[in-house]
Amino acid sequence: MPMEGQMPPEELSTAHPDSAPVYALAFDVGGTDTKVAFVSNRGSLVKLPTLPTSTGGAVGLIAQINDQYLQIQQALRQGKIRDADGTALPAARVCQAVGVGVPGVMVEDTGMTITSANLGWGRFPMRDRLEEALGCSLALGHDVRSGALGEALFTGRKECFFVAIGTGISAGIVLNGQVLNRSGFSGEIGQILLPNPDLNYLGKATAPIPAQATHLPLERIASAEYTARRYALLKGLSPETARPTSRDVFQREREGDQCAHHVIETATQALGVVLAASLATLGDLEVIVGGGQSQEGPDYLERLRQATATHLVNLPEPKFSLSRFGSQAQLLGVAAQAFAKAQVPIVPLTRPS
Repeated sequence: MPMEGQMPPEELSTAHPDSAPVYALAFDVGGTDTKVAFVSNRGSLVKLPTLPTSTGGAVGLIAQINDQYLQIQQALRQGKIRDADGTALPAARVCQAVGVGVPGVMVEDTGMTITSANLGWGRFPMRDRLEEALGCSLALGHDVRSGALGEALFTGRKECFFVAIGTGISAGIVLNGQVLNRSGFSGEIGQILLPNPDLNYLGKATAPIPAQATHLPLERIASAEYTARRYALLKGLSPETARPTSRDVFQREREGDQCAHHVIETATQALGVVLAASLATLGDLEVIVGGGQSQEGPDYLERLRQATATHLVNLPEPKFSLSRFGSQAQLLGVAAQAFAKAQVPIVPLTRPS
């Protein structure tokens, strides 16, 4: 029997590999953008246009998803949605359940959101309201725990520690093939308070209140969003100046920018502290790095691995890998939960050597 607060993979039965694919419509709601795709039970995707995530709170998000759902259903009926081969996606091969992944603190069992620091909603019956709006069965998942499920399920892993570094920072923990979820708070490593590395940068207070706090949540130090924000603040860029992206900050570090180096190095070390504590608590798990920051590639991955190893003693060298599916992992995991709800079997992929 699965432990309390875990999502049992046994519900995701497997299909014969020669059977025709079935698709689920999946929405991955991020702090900035919402990705949309039809995901097959074989792990392939038919991507649909990405949307800027609604800033109108929970009600605004429901209206946005409902509007897109209606447009997608119409396009599906008209044969306008096509796979990679240019073949129209048959409506008869789309399961009746829809999957939606959302950020923040939420409980999958009840479909209730608790809070979302990035999108500004609190306790809200998100799953029930979405089902009412769309008029269909709906699986609501946490975005990063869904990413962990997608990464593990479609690569054959039974255990991993999946960390997404993007607009925020969160983790999904897979143990014995099950995604850990205790009361909606599992994996919220981005909310751990750490010393503010910018408090006295260059010997002066550089941040407006409350950023002059002695401690900040990890995601306000090391997320892709705050990599860009911290750099802009420390460089004294005016609001009229276009703020660089986290990718810009990494590039400027490679060009010798000392401020960029300070931001990235302190962010990496802060992440290393938290990941080391997580591995010391959970055991020797492979760390899978996803989210927008993972696009910095193997060099960033090794830098993060070394920062983690620095804070471990008498423990195995940590194992780090980049997400195989990148930003698509959440879509895969959300779709997998929709398949489970619709009792559609999946065709798992084998783990790459």
